[in-house]
Amino acid sequence: MSTQNHSIISRIDWVMTKIGLWLSWFAAALIVYMLVHISIEIVLRAFFDTSTFVLEEFVGYALGAMVFMALAATHTEDRLIRVKLLRDAVSKRTQAVADLVANIAAMCAGILLFGALFNIFTRNWRFGITSASFAETPLWIPQMFIIAGLGFYLLRLLVNILLYAQKTLMAENSQQ
Repeated sequence: MSTQNHSIISRIDWVMTKIGLWLSWFAAALIVYMLVHISIEIVLRAFFDTSTFVLEEFVGYALGAMVFMALAATHTEDRLIRVKLLRDAVSKRTQAVADLVANIAAMCAGILLFGALFNIFTRNWRFGITSASFAETPLWIPQMFIIAGLGFYLLRLLVNILLYAQKTLMAENSQQ
């Protein structure tokens, strides 16, 4: 094995990839939950003239959690939407620089979003704010999953940036 495979950054990358995979499985379980809840709601409305009265609320919470929990794994597996036409038209080095800039830009935007969402989360936690629905769900509970998913994604972006820096340094050292 090369020294790159034994670096601390590479080990952290491996751990982050595994955790991201687990979070994506959690997101997949949320899809199953949404399917089951919607199916139950259809049966209740069609045959029993009643409802759970929380479908829109709970499926909305699950959708938000699902998106943010799967974000890091989606990024790691390079499944996010890209403009391939432009990307394929440039050299590999330019692609690497563009990827680095994109990771830094995503991290900056993510930090701003995290700060705003974390302020809302802490306010809801501190004051015990609940949803206005029949369920009166404490709003910090679904927001906790969104915050956790976004926080993990920011860590994933940081590891990506460190990996790009490591590869650049190793490439420069091998040329000298």
